[in-house]
Amino acid sequence: MTTNIALIEKREELKRRLAAGEYKTLVDICLTGTSRLIQRLTRRSNPIPAWLITIILSFLTTSIIIATLYFTGELTVTHNAFERLGIKERLGIVWVMAINVLFFFDMALFNYYIHRIMALWQNDILDATESVASFEKFNYWLEKVCNRRLHFLLTIVGGTLLSLAMGIAVFSQNFFMGYGSIFGLFIINILIASDLYLFWISILLSARLPRYDLKLFPANPGDSELISRLSGELGILVYINAVSGAVGALTTVFAGGLFQILGIAQVLLVWLPLIALFILNQTSLSSIIRRAKWKTINEIQAKVEKLQAAENFEDKEKMEAINRLMDYHDRVKATRNSAINSGTILNFINSLLLPLLAFLLGNLDKLIALLPQKP
Repeated sequence: MTTNIALIEKREELKRRLAAGEYKTLVDICLTGTSRLIQRLTRRSNPIPAWLITIILSFLTTSIIIATLYFTGELTVTHNAFERLGIKERLGIVWVMAINVLFFFDMALFNYYIHRIMALWQNDILDATESVASFEKFNYWLEKVCNRRLHFLLTIVGGTLLSLAMGIAVFSQNFFMGYGSIFGLFIINILIASDLYLFWISILLSARLPRYDLKLFPANPGDSELISRLSGELGILVYINAVSGAVGALTTVFAGGLFQILGIAQVLLVWLPLIALFILNQTSLSSIIRRAKWKTINEIQAKVEKLQAAENFEDKEKMEAINRLMDYHDRVKATRNSAINSGTILNFINSLLLPLLAFLLGNLDKLIALLPQKP
């Protein structure tokens, strides 16, 4: 009873805090701060939508990078470096702009996914959570997601390390890098590091779900509405990575031969995380379903044992009750152990096709050139 009261109190307190918007990520702070600054400058009363702020920030940072290259006199040198890498004509800067915008939108999409998860727990999952241990699992994840200091620190450290690694790789190929190029590389790597933090913290939720206790439909936990909704929300993360990979593959339209090869590699590298993430999500959901099934089965077995303890097997009513319980036991045991169905598989296949189709569309002219020509 004490455990139930503690769970109810913690659950209601967390729901209150979620509803009040007390949990904010580093991305939330940046978007809100930028919106307030623009509101002051433009004397606008209403907040600016997050998607518009994302567009403004992506183009602003790109403009700053290009302006830095221009004033340091490295714009022409950078063009020549891109041409040496095989990027056709003078589209290297456009390619960098596209990559920069992509990373900003990745950040916004990951943040959008995190808020959808918060809303799902607030409205549905917390009420169905049956143990303090399960509550603590989500609370731990929530604290890590909203640990803005940790996010900022890992973003700076990760961006610096990535910049050093890329800088060494560039210098090893005898490419010139001035202050402008180093600054631009650092900004992009900062975005990459921030995206990676949000990506791994999103995966952490799926990794902590296998031993989560949820109140599901006892007779068939796998067909519970809650499992269907949870499966759908976890699937959004798969789609976000698929869309990101597709846009990244589409940017190869600006590239030459070397980067087309990297584009093919990118498609393959995007598939690996998608497959791993899909397996992790489904394994976690399967574990939740099996735990709910065994809870029901154990309750049925306890009732059967109680009836058998009387050892009055001539009592028809007791025997009929035992038979009904055993039939129910067998039906529950025969229910599916996973949330996988034809729709889930179709959505997963579609997510795998997105990066491939984007790469093919981005290089459609080259694919047409490979076809046999009429004499």
